[in-house]
Amino acid sequence: MWLARLLCPFYLLAQLRKRRRSLFFRRWCPRPEDLPPAPRVWVHTLSVGELQAAATLVEGLRRRFPQCHPVLTVATVSGYEAASRRFGERFAVYPGPIHCPEALRRYVSVIDPRLFILVESDVWPDLLGWLRRRGVPLIFLNAALSEGSFRRLRRWPALARCFFGAFEVIGTASPEDRRRFSVLNPGPRILYLGNLKYDFPPPSEGEVEALRRELGAYLSPPVIVCGSTHPGEEELLLEARRRLSAGTLVLCPRRPERALRVKALAEALGFRATLRSRPGPCEVLVVDTLGELRALYALAEVAFVGGTLVPVGGHNLLEPASVGVPPVFGPYVESVSGVAGELEKAGGGFRVRIDPEDLVRTWRRVLRERSKAARAAREVWYRHRGALERHLDLLAPYLSGLSVRQSV
Repeated sequence: MWLARLLCPFYLLAQLRKRRRSLFFRRWCPRPEDLPPAPRVWVHTLSVGELQAAATLVEGLRRRFPQCHPVLTVATVSGYEAASRRFGERFAVYPGPIHCPEALRRYVSVIDPRLFILVESDVWPDLLGWLRRRGVPLIFLNAALSEGSFRRLRRWPALARCFFGAFEVIGTASPEDRRRFSVLNPGPRILYLGNLKYDFPPPSEGEVEALRRELGAYLSPPVIVCGSTHPGEEELLLEARRRLSAGTLVLCPRRPERALRVKALAEALGFRATLRSRPGPCEVLVVDTLGELRALYALAEVAFVGGTLVPVGGHNLLEPASVGVPPVFGPYVESVSGVAGELEKAGGGFRVRIDPEDLVRTWRRVLRERSKAARAAREVWYRHRGALERHLDLLAPYLSGLSVRQSV
Protein backbone atom coordinates (compact mmCIF):
# COMPACT_ATOMS: atom_id res chain seq x y z
CA MET A 1 0.00 0.00 0.00
CA TRP A 2 2.78 2.45 0.88
CA LEU A 3 4.45 1.81 -2.49
CA ALA A 4 1.19 2.53 -4.33
CA ARG A 5 0.83 5.86 -2.51
CA LEU A 6 4.44 6.74 -3.31
CA LEU A 7 3.98 6.05 -7.03
CA CYS A 8 0.51 7.62 -7.30
CA PRO A 9 1.67 11.21 -8.15
CA PHE A 10 3.78 9.92 -11.05
CA TYR A 11 0.90 7.79 -12.33
CA LEU A 12 -1.47 10.78 -12.11
CA LEU A 13 0.91 12.92 -14.16
CA ALA A 14 0.93 10.27 -16.90
CA GLN A 15 -2.88 10.56 -17.11
CA LEU A 16 -2.61 14.22 -18.14
CA ARG A 17 -1.27 13.32 -21.58
CA LYS A 18 -3.58 14.49 -24.32
CA ARG A 19 -5.20 11.16 -25.28
CA ARG A 20 -5.70 10.08 -21.66
CA ARG A 21 -6.90 13.40 -20.27
CA SER A 22 -10.50 13.06 -21.49
CA LEU A 23 -10.97 9.86 -19.46
CA PHE A 24 -9.36 11.12 -16.25
CA PHE A 25 -12.56 11.55 -14.22
CA ARG A 26 -14.12 8.32 -15.50
CA ARG A 27 -10.95 6.51 -14.44
CA TRP A 28 -11.14 8.08 -11.01
CA CYS A 29 -14.60 6.70 -10.26
CA PRO A 30 -17.21 4.92 -12.41
CA ARG A 31 -20.69 6.47 -12.42
CA PRO A 32 -22.94 4.18 -10.33
CA GLU A 33 -26.00 5.12 -12.39
CA ASP A 34 -24.40 3.53 -15.48
CA LEU A 35 -23.85 0.15 -13.82
CA PRO A 36 -26.09 -2.86 -14.45
CA PRO A 37 -27.91 -4.47 -11.52
CA ALA A 38 -26.16 -6.94 -9.24
CA PRO A 39 -24.75 -9.55 -9.30
CA ARG A 40 -21.91 -8.17 -11.42
CA VAL A 41 -18.86 -9.87 -12.94
CA TRP A 42 -15.91 -7.55 -13.53
CA VAL A 43 -13.92 -8.49 -16.66
CA HIS A 44 -10.73 -6.48 -17.16
CA THR A 45 -8.21 -6.44 -20.00
CA LEU A 46 -5.42 -4.28 -21.37
CA SER A 47 -6.05 -3.00 -24.91
CA VAL A 48 -7.37 -3.64 -28.41
CA GLY A 49 -5.17 -6.71 -28.87
CA GLU A 50 -6.62 -8.41 -25.82
CA LEU A 51 -10.18 -7.25 -26.47
CA GLN A 52 -10.94 -10.15 -28.82
CA ALA A 53 -10.48 -12.69 -26.04
CA ALA A 54 -12.34 -10.52 -23.51
CA ALA A 55 -15.19 -9.95 -25.96
CA THR A 56 -15.57 -13.68 -26.57
CA LEU A 57 -15.74 -14.27 -22.82
CA VAL A 58 -18.20 -11.44 -22.10
CA GLU A 59 -20.58 -12.66 -24.81
CA GLY A 60 -20.36 -16.18 -23.43
CA LEU A 61 -20.96 -15.06 -19.84
CA ARG A 62 -24.13 -13.20 -20.80
CA ARG A 63 -25.46 -16.18 -22.74
CA ARG A 64 -24.61 -18.93 -20.25
CA PHE A 65 -25.23 -17.00 -17.02
CA PRO A 66 -28.02 -14.48 -17.78
CA GLN A 67 -28.44 -13.75 -14.06
CA CYS A 68 -24.96 -12.16 -14.03
CA HIS A 69 -24.14 -8.78 -15.53
CA PRO A 70 -20.65 -8.27 -16.99
CA VAL A 71 -18.81 -5.01 -16.43
CA LEU A 72 -15.94 -4.64 -18.90
CA THR A 73 -12.95 -2.38 -18.19
CA VAL A 74 -10.11 -1.74 -20.65
CA ALA A 75 -6.89 -0.06 -19.57
CA THR A 76 -5.82 1.83 -22.71
CA VAL A 77 -7.68 4.65 -24.44
CA SER A 78 -7.79 2.88 -27.82
CA GLY A 79 -9.01 -0.34 -26.19
CA TYR A 80 -11.72 1.49 -24.24
CA GLU A 81 -12.90 3.30 -27.37
CA ALA A 82 -13.06 0.04 -29.34
CA ALA A 83 -14.96 -1.71 -26.52
CA SER A 84 -17.41 1.20 -26.21
CA ARG A 85 -18.19 1.07 -29.92
CA ARG A 86 -18.68 -2.68 -29.86
CA PHE A 87 -20.48 -3.20 -26.55
CA GLY A 88 -21.55 0.23 -25.29
CA GLU A 89 -25.24 -0.32 -25.99
CA ARG A 90 -25.36 -3.80 -24.45
CA PHE A 91 -22.84 -3.86 -21.59
CA ALA A 92 -21.32 -1.50 -19.08
CA VAL A 93 -17.90 -0.47 -20.43
CA TYR A 94 -15.43 1.64 -18.44
CA PRO A 95 -11.80 2.67 -18.80
CA GLY A 96 -9.51 0.87 -16.38
CA PRO A 97 -9.04 2.56 -12.99
CA ILE A 98 -6.25 4.96 -12.12
CA HIS A 99 -3.77 3.05 -9.98
CA CYS A 100 -3.96 5.19 -6.89
CA PRO A 101 -5.41 3.81 -3.64
CA GLU A 102 -8.42 6.15 -3.51
CA ALA A 103 -9.40 5.49 -7.13
CA LEU A 104 -9.02 1.72 -6.72
CA ARG A 105 -11.10 1.77 -3.53
CA ARG A 106 -13.87 3.67 -5.35
CA TYR A 107 -13.84 1.33 -8.37
CA VAL A 108 -13.99 -1.81 -6.26
CA SER A 109 -16.66 -0.36 -3.99
CA VAL A 110 -18.89 0.99 -6.78
CA ILE A 111 -18.65 -2.00 -9.12
CA ASP A 112 -18.95 -4.40 -6.14
CA PRO A 113 -18.22 -7.52 -8.23
CA ARG A 114 -19.03 -11.08 -7.23
CA LEU A 115 -16.14 -12.26 -9.42
CA PHE A 116 -13.12 -10.56 -11.02
CA ILE A 117 -11.70 -11.98 -14.26
CA LEU A 118 -8.47 -10.68 -15.76
CA VAL A 119 -8.12 -11.55 -19.44
CA GLU A 120 -4.65 -12.00 -20.86
CA SER A 121 -2.58 -9.20 -19.28
CA ASP A 122 -2.45 -6.01 -17.15
CA VAL A 123 -1.65 -7.56 -13.76
CA TRP A 124 -1.62 -4.92 -11.00
CA PRO A 125 -1.05 -6.30 -7.48
CA ASP A 126 -2.57 -3.16 -5.90
CA LEU A 127 -5.94 -3.70 -7.62
CA LEU A 128 -5.85 -7.41 -6.80
CA GLY A 129 -5.16 -6.53 -3.18
CA TRP A 130 -8.24 -4.30 -2.91
CA LEU A 131 -10.44 -6.98 -4.47
CA ARG A 132 -9.05 -9.72 -2.29
CA ARG A 133 -9.69 -7.70 0.88
CA ARG A 134 -13.37 -7.57 -0.12
CA GLY A 135 -13.41 -11.35 -0.56
CA VAL A 136 -13.84 -11.26 -4.36
CA PRO A 137 -12.62 -14.44 -6.12
CA LEU A 138 -9.89 -13.64 -8.69
CA ILE A 139 -9.46 -15.59 -11.94
CA PHE A 140 -6.75 -15.03 -14.59
CA LEU A 141 -7.75 -16.32 -18.05
CA ASN A 142 -5.92 -16.54 -21.37
CA ALA A 143 -2.78 -15.88 -19.35
CA ALA A 144 0.44 -15.64 -21.35
CA LEU A 145 4.04 -15.46 -20.17
CA SER A 146 6.84 -14.84 -22.64
CA GLU A 147 10.07 -16.78 -22.39
CA GLY A 148 11.92 -13.59 -21.41
CA SER A 149 9.48 -12.77 -18.60
CA PHE A 150 9.61 -16.39 -17.45
CA ARG A 151 13.39 -16.32 -17.14
CA ARG A 152 13.32 -13.07 -15.17
CA LEU A 153 10.60 -14.25 -12.80
CA ARG A 154 12.32 -17.58 -12.30
CA ARG A 155 15.24 -15.69 -10.75
CA TRP A 156 12.82 -13.86 -8.42
CA PRO A 157 10.15 -16.35 -7.28
CA ALA A 158 8.83 -13.91 -4.67
CA LEU A 159 7.97 -11.51 -7.50
CA ALA A 160 6.01 -14.23 -9.30
CA ARG A 161 3.98 -14.83 -6.11
CA CYS A 162 3.43 -11.06 -5.79
CA PHE A 163 2.00 -10.83 -9.31
CA PHE A 164 0.07 -14.08 -9.51
CA GLY A 165 -0.40 -15.44 -5.99
CA ALA A 166 -3.74 -13.69 -5.39
CA PHE A 167 -5.52 -15.61 -8.17
CA GLU A 168 -7.47 -18.76 -7.40
CA VAL A 169 -7.04 -20.14 -10.92
CA ILE A 170 -4.78 -19.28 -13.86
CA GLY A 171 -6.05 -20.48 -17.24
CA THR A 172 -3.22 -20.22 -19.76
CA ALA A 173 -3.35 -19.31 -23.45
CA SER A 174 -1.13 -22.20 -24.58
CA PRO A 175 0.49 -25.39 -23.27
CA GLU A 176 3.84 -23.55 -23.29
CA ASP A 177 2.39 -20.86 -21.02
CA ARG A 178 1.05 -23.52 -18.67
CA ARG A 179 4.51 -25.06 -18.43
CA ARG A 180 6.11 -21.69 -17.60
CA PHE A 181 3.53 -20.81 -14.94
CA SER A 182 3.77 -24.30 -13.44
CA VAL A 183 7.56 -24.04 -13.12
CA LEU A 184 7.19 -20.69 -11.35
CA ASN A 185 4.60 -22.31 -9.04
CA PRO A 186 3.10 -19.00 -7.84
CA GLY A 187 0.34 -20.75 -5.87
CA PRO A 188 -2.91 -20.86 -7.91
CA ARG A 189 -4.26 -23.86 -9.78
CA ILE A 190 -2.92 -23.71 -13.37
CA LEU A 191 -4.88 -25.06 -16.33
CA TYR A 192 -4.79 -24.97 -20.12
CA LEU A 193 -8.29 -24.59 -21.57
CA GLY A 194 -7.50 -23.28 -25.05
CA ASN A 195 -7.07 -19.74 -26.33
CA LEU A 196 -10.17 -17.53 -26.21
CA LYS A 197 -8.76 -15.44 -29.07
CA TYR A 198 -9.11 -18.41 -31.38
CA ASP A 199 -12.70 -19.24 -30.45
CA PHE A 200 -14.48 -16.70 -32.61
CA PRO A 201 -16.98 -16.85 -35.47
CA PRO A 202 -15.77 -15.76 -38.89
CA PRO A 203 -17.27 -12.52 -40.21
CA SER A 204 -20.80 -12.79 -41.54
CA GLU A 205 -21.49 -12.92 -45.25
CA GLY A 206 -23.26 -9.59 -44.87
CA GLU A 207 -20.18 -7.91 -43.39
CA VAL A 208 -17.94 -9.24 -46.13
CA GLU A 209 -20.32 -8.35 -48.96
CA ALA A 210 -20.84 -4.82 -47.63
CA LEU A 211 -17.08 -4.33 -47.56
CA ARG A 212 -16.72 -5.84 -51.03
CA ARG A 213 -19.35 -3.47 -52.44
CA GLU A 214 -17.64 -0.46 -50.86
CA LEU A 215 -14.02 -1.33 -51.69
CA GLY A 216 -14.20 -3.80 -54.56
CA ALA A 217 -13.86 -1.18 -57.29
CA TYR A 218 -10.54 -0.05 -55.82
CA LEU A 219 -8.97 -3.48 -55.25
CA SER A 220 -7.01 -5.24 -57.98
CA PRO A 221 -5.73 -8.82 -57.76
CA PRO A 222 -3.89 -10.14 -55.97
CA VAL A 223 -5.29 -8.45 -52.87
CA ILE A 224 -2.71 -8.72 -50.07
CA VAL A 225 -4.10 -7.83 -46.62
CA CYS A 226 -1.46 -7.16 -43.98
CA GLY A 227 -3.00 -7.13 -40.51
CA SER A 228 -1.73 -5.55 -37.27
CA THR A 229 1.49 -4.18 -38.75
CA HIS A 230 4.15 -2.32 -36.75
CA PRO A 231 6.78 0.30 -37.60
CA GLY A 232 9.60 -1.39 -39.50
CA GLU A 233 7.24 -3.88 -41.15
CA GLU A 234 5.42 -1.51 -43.50
CA GLU A 235 8.70 -0.59 -45.22
CA LEU A 236 9.46 -4.26 -45.95
CA LEU A 237 5.91 -4.94 -47.13
CA LEU A 238 5.89 -1.93 -49.43
CA GLU A 239 9.23 -2.97 -50.94
CA ALA A 240 7.85 -6.48 -51.49
CA ARG A 241 4.78 -5.01 -53.23
CA ARG A 242 7.08 -2.91 -55.46
CA ARG A 243 8.94 -6.05 -56.52
CA LEU A 244 5.68 -7.95 -57.08
CA SER A 245 4.50 -5.03 -59.28
CA ALA A 246 0.86 -6.12 -59.18
CA GLY A 247 -2.18 -6.10 -56.94
CA THR A 248 -3.42 -3.98 -54.04
CA LEU A 249 -1.55 -3.93 -50.74
CA VAL A 250 -3.91 -3.35 -47.79
CA LEU A 251 -1.97 -2.19 -44.73
CA CYS A 252 -3.77 -2.36 -41.37
CA PRO A 253 -1.51 -0.73 -38.73
CA ARG A 254 -1.85 -2.20 -35.26
CA ARG A 255 -2.50 1.36 -34.05
CA PRO A 256 -4.95 3.08 -36.44
CA GLU A 257 -3.65 6.50 -35.39
CA ARG A 258 -0.49 5.65 -37.38
CA ALA A 259 -2.49 5.42 -40.62
CA LEU A 260 -1.60 8.89 -41.93
CA ARG A 261 2.11 8.24 -41.35
CA VAL A 262 1.89 4.89 -43.13
CA LYS A 263 0.04 6.51 -46.05
CA ALA A 264 2.74 9.21 -46.26
CA LEU A 265 5.41 6.49 -46.25
CA ALA A 266 3.71 4.68 -49.15
CA GLU A 267 3.41 7.91 -51.13
CA ALA A 268 7.06 8.79 -50.48
CA LEU A 269 7.97 5.44 -52.05
CA GLY A 270 5.99 6.30 -55.17
CA PHE A 271 2.71 4.44 -54.55
CA ARG A 272 -0.79 5.77 -55.03
CA ALA A 273 -2.19 5.44 -51.52
CA THR A 274 -5.53 6.18 -49.88
CA LEU A 275 -7.21 5.70 -46.51
CA ARG A 276 -9.91 3.12 -45.83
CA SER A 277 -12.20 5.89 -44.52
CA ARG A 278 -11.90 7.75 -47.86
CA PRO A 279 -11.29 4.99 -50.45
CA GLY A 280 -10.30 5.68 -54.04
CA PRO A 281 -8.17 4.23 -56.84
CA CYS A 282 -4.91 3.09 -55.26
CA GLU A 283 -2.10 0.59 -55.10
CA VAL A 284 -1.91 0.80 -51.29
CA LEU A 285 -4.98 1.06 -49.06
CA VAL A 286 -4.19 2.06 -45.47
CA VAL A 287 -6.82 1.07 -42.91
CA ASP A 288 -7.61 3.80 -40.37
CA THR A 289 -10.67 2.09 -38.87
CA LEU A 290 -11.17 -0.54 -36.15
CA GLY A 291 -13.13 -3.78 -36.11
CA GLU A 292 -12.93 -4.69 -39.82
CA LEU A 293 -9.76 -6.78 -40.02
CA ARG A 294 -11.40 -10.21 -40.20
CA ALA A 295 -13.80 -9.07 -42.93
CA LEU A 296 -10.87 -7.51 -44.81
CA TYR A 297 -8.98 -10.81 -44.62
CA ALA A 298 -11.99 -12.41 -46.35
CA LEU A 299 -11.37 -10.13 -49.35
CA ALA A 300 -7.73 -11.21 -49.59
CA GLU A 301 -5.95 -13.76 -51.71
CA VAL A 302 -2.85 -13.47 -49.54
CA ALA A 303 -2.61 -12.43 -45.88
CA PHE A 304 0.33 -11.27 -43.80
CA VAL A 305 0.07 -11.13 -40.00
CA GLY A 306 2.08 -8.38 -38.33
CA GLY A 307 4.24 -8.22 -35.27
CA THR A 308 6.31 -11.01 -36.81
CA LEU A 309 8.92 -9.18 -38.91
CA VAL A 310 9.88 -7.08 -35.87
CA PRO A 311 10.45 -8.48 -32.35
CA VAL A 312 6.89 -8.11 -31.08
CA GLY A 313 5.93 -11.79 -30.91
CA GLY A 314 3.10 -12.00 -33.42
CA HIS A 315 -0.65 -11.45 -33.56
CA ASN A 316 -3.62 -13.67 -34.31
CA LEU A 317 -2.67 -16.08 -37.11
CA LEU A 318 -6.07 -17.78 -37.09
CA GLU A 319 -8.05 -14.69 -38.12
CA PRO A 320 -7.11 -15.08 -41.79
CA ALA A 321 -7.15 -18.89 -41.45
CA SER A 322 -10.80 -18.76 -40.32
CA VAL A 323 -11.84 -17.28 -43.68
CA GLY A 324 -9.68 -19.66 -45.72
CA VAL A 325 -6.75 -17.33 -46.34
CA PRO A 326 -3.37 -18.91 -45.48
CA PRO A 327 -1.34 -16.53 -43.27
CA VAL A 328 2.21 -15.50 -44.08
CA PHE A 329 4.30 -14.44 -41.08
CA GLY A 330 7.86 -13.59 -40.12
CA PRO A 331 10.27 -15.25 -37.67
CA TYR A 332 9.12 -13.41 -34.51
CA VAL A 333 6.22 -15.61 -33.40
CA GLU A 334 7.00 -16.11 -29.71
CA SER A 335 3.46 -15.18 -28.63
CA VAL A 336 1.81 -17.50 -31.18
CA SER A 337 4.49 -20.16 -31.59
CA GLY A 338 2.18 -23.14 -31.08
CA VAL A 339 -0.30 -22.07 -33.75
CA ALA A 340 2.50 -21.00 -36.10
CA GLY A 341 4.00 -24.48 -35.86
CA GLU A 342 0.63 -26.16 -36.45
CA LEU A 343 -0.07 -24.05 -39.52
CA GLU A 344 3.37 -24.71 -41.01
CA LYS A 345 3.15 -28.44 -40.37
CA ALA A 346 -0.31 -28.63 -41.97
CA GLY A 347 0.72 -26.57 -44.99
CA GLY A 348 -1.71 -23.80 -44.07
CA GLY A 349 0.79 -21.13 -43.00
CA PHE A 350 4.09 -19.84 -44.35
CA ARG A 351 7.06 -18.40 -42.46
CA VAL A 352 9.33 -15.88 -44.20
CA ARG A 353 12.68 -14.30 -43.49
CA ILE A 354 13.10 -10.56 -42.89
CA ASP A 355 13.65 -10.02 -46.59
CA PRO A 356 11.33 -8.44 -49.22
CA GLU A 357 12.43 -10.94 -51.87
CA ASP A 358 11.48 -13.87 -49.63
CA LEU A 359 8.09 -12.21 -49.03
CA VAL A 360 7.50 -11.97 -52.78
CA ARG A 361 8.51 -15.60 -53.35
CA THR A 362 6.20 -16.75 -50.57
CA TRP A 363 3.26 -14.65 -51.77
CA ARG A 364 3.63 -16.21 -55.21
CA ARG A 365 3.80 -19.67 -53.66
CA VAL A 366 0.60 -19.03 -51.68
CA LEU A 367 -1.17 -17.92 -54.86
CA ARG A 368 -0.10 -21.14 -56.61
CA GLU A 369 -1.11 -23.41 -53.70
CA ARG A 370 -4.01 -21.37 -52.38
CA SER A 371 -6.80 -23.96 -52.58
CA LYS A 372 -4.89 -26.67 -50.71
CA ALA A 373 -3.34 -24.24 -48.20
CA ALA A 374 -6.73 -22.62 -47.49
CA ARG A 375 -8.26 -25.97 -46.52
CA ALA A 376 -5.31 -26.72 -44.23
CA ALA A 377 -5.52 -23.29 -42.58
CA ARG A 378 -9.25 -23.66 -41.86
CA GLU A 379 -8.71 -27.13 -40.39
CA VAL A 380 -6.19 -25.72 -37.90
CA TRP A 381 -8.69 -23.00 -36.95
CA TYR A 382 -11.45 -25.60 -36.44
CA ARG A 383 -9.21 -27.57 -34.07
CA HIS A 384 -9.00 -24.55 -31.76
CA ARG A 385 -12.75 -24.06 -31.41
CA GLY A 386 -14.46 -24.88 -28.09
CA ALA A 387 -12.21 -22.92 -25.71
CA LEU A 388 -15.07 -20.65 -24.62
CA GLU A 389 -17.25 -23.49 -23.35
CA ARG A 390 -14.35 -24.93 -21.37
CA HIS A 391 -13.75 -21.53 -19.77
CA LEU A 392 -17.45 -21.16 -18.92
CA ASP A 393 -17.43 -24.63 -17.34
CA LEU A 394 -14.54 -23.48 -15.14
CA LEU A 395 -16.49 -20.36 -14.07
CA ALA A 396 -19.79 -22.17 -13.46
CA PRO A 397 -19.13 -22.96 -9.75
CA TYR A 398 -18.50 -19.24 -9.13
CA LEU A 399 -21.60 -18.03 -11.00
CA SER A 400 -24.30 -20.69 -11.05
CA GLY A 401 -25.61 -19.99 -7.54
CA LEU A 402 -25.63 -16.19 -7.67
CA SER A 403 -29.27 -15.80 -8.64
CA VAL A 404 -30.29 -18.07 -5.73
CA ARG A 405 -28.31 -16.01 -3.23
CA GLN A 406 -29.81 -12.81 -4.63
CA SER A 407 -33.36 -14.00 -4.03
CA VAL A 408 -32.80 -15.20 -0.47
